[in-house]
Amino acid sequence: MGKVHRKKLKIFLWILVGVSILTGCWDKVEIEDRAFIALIGIDKFQAASGDKQAVFSSEGDGFNQENRYTVSYAYPNTGMIAQKIEGEPKFIFVSTGEDLFSIRESTNTRLGKVLFLRHMKAIVIGEELAKDEQLFRELMDRIDRSPEIGRKLHLMVTPGLAKDVLDTSTKDEGVLGLYIRDLMQRAGRRARIPDADFGYILRSLHESQTAIIPRVISSKNEFKAAGSGVIRDFRLVGWLGEIETEVLMFMMDRIKASTVDVEMDNLILPLYVTESKAKMKAFEKDGEIIVRFDLKMEADLKRHLFQRLGETDESAYYERLQKEASKMLEHQIVALYKKIQKKFGADLLQVGEYLRKHEPDLWEKVKNDWDNVYRTTKVEADVDLKIRRLGVTM
Repeated sequence: MGKVHRKKLKIFLWILVGVSILTGCWDKVEIEDRAFIALIGIDKFQAASGDKQAVFSSEGDGFNQENRYTVSYAYPNTGMIAQKIEGEPKFIFVSTGEDLFSIRESTNTRLGKVLFLRHMKAIVIGEELAKDEQLFRELMDRIDRSPEIGRKLHLMVTPGLAKDVLDTSTKDEGVLGLYIRDLMQRAGRRARIPDADFGYILRSLHESQTAIIPRVISSKNEFKAAGSGVIRDFRLVGWLGEIETEVLMFMMDRIKASTVDVEMDNLILPLYVTESKAKMKAFEKDGEIIVRFDLKMEADLKRHLFQRLGETDESAYYERLQKEASKMLEHQIVALYKKIQKKFGADLLQVGEYLRKHEPDLWEKVKNDWDNVYRTTKVEADVDLKIRRLGVTM
């Protein structure tokens, strides 16, 4: 072997030794030293009753910190899940502070573990925080910029305190964050929770400064996700109920399957919607902007009245039921559009965005005064619901 080759071999060996010695993760954290956060609750800071000075924490000489947020972190007791130890199914730590980032850093100094957010499933926002435009916008920006938080995260709002949601004890699921994830996935069977993950909420806020956010209600040992909160101009302006949310999902064409209850002949008849296709159009007619919703739906009749024979075998009966169901949905669509328009002034259905994309000439005329023009738009609805099948009998 020549001298040159021996020199190259020595260099290669030194490189190999160096790589072996220096390889490592400078920020490595052992898995048992991590707190895998599944759920976070964020509230607007509220001082204790009669404690007006608690808003500020002071160290003297002008070193003051304003407490603006209260953040509650929940992570599971992995030892209990693995059935190795007994105790509470989850741990909750609460911190207050001026900024979400500083709160997280200060929490890490209080725990024996490092907060790990990459497996987080949901964030719950308290009502008072959602009503505060400044705090809500800061919160959305912080979440949006975080590389640890995915767009499929479930962002939810609760009437009351978010911390109370984290305190809920669920009997069939120890990890509340996973429970929320599974609950939202099952919600597609009956769309009384909006199909709106964090990515959708962000896009909606960017486009129209409005959004719809799933609502969560909790008590000591019961958890319910139903209805929605309405965001306009980056703050909570009101609520929609369960049925209203369901109708809104039909209008937005964001529904997979659901059940519609129709009253006819003093009977409540459940129609299971198996297919729904909605189209929205906005156009000018006689100097007014008309917003029109056309829905085509297919459904199964799941129940009637026991031993009521003959009548339900006639096609005329089902034609009448189809008309009643279509008429009911048309009325609900018109009423809901007017409520969102008049009461909230929130363009949840992205009418302005539709005009910008599909009617640019009309949009140029109204875009500078769209908030006021939107409140004067007229609404029309046409629903064509067909009953395809009857429920199975055994």
